Parts: sequence; C-alpha cells; structure tokens
Amino acid sequence: MKQITYSCNIILDNEDDVNGEHLCEEIQSYLNSAYYYDEEEKVVKAKVIGYKIDNITPFLARSEY
Repeated sequence: MKQITYSCNIILDNEDDVNGEHLCEEIQSYLNSAYYYDEEEKVVKAKVIGYKIDNITPFLARSEY
C-alpha cells in the first residue's frame, strides 16, 4: 500500500469559508466510486485519512459512502 499527498489551492472571498471535512467526504465518495460491488472483498480501498487547513486535522467519516 502507498500513501499520496494531494494538494490544491482554493481562492475564495473573504466572507467565505472552506469545510475541510466536507471536502474529505466528497473525495472519499469519489474514491469509492472506482470500485465495483463484486470487488469489495478483493481489494484494499483507497481511504482519506486526514486533511490540512493551517494544521493537520484527522478525518473520520461520519458515515459510509
């Protein structure tokens, strides 16, 4: 198994904010869409394990996607 770090720069208005947890949920949903149901027991799924907005914040999914 390998680990990658994905970085992205987001420009937003001073009045806006970014919800790091929601971004992680969307990325996890995207990663899960790459697997077929019959593969679930055969492969190790990619998993979002954290995010960083100023500081590293652990990501724990509130539900399965």
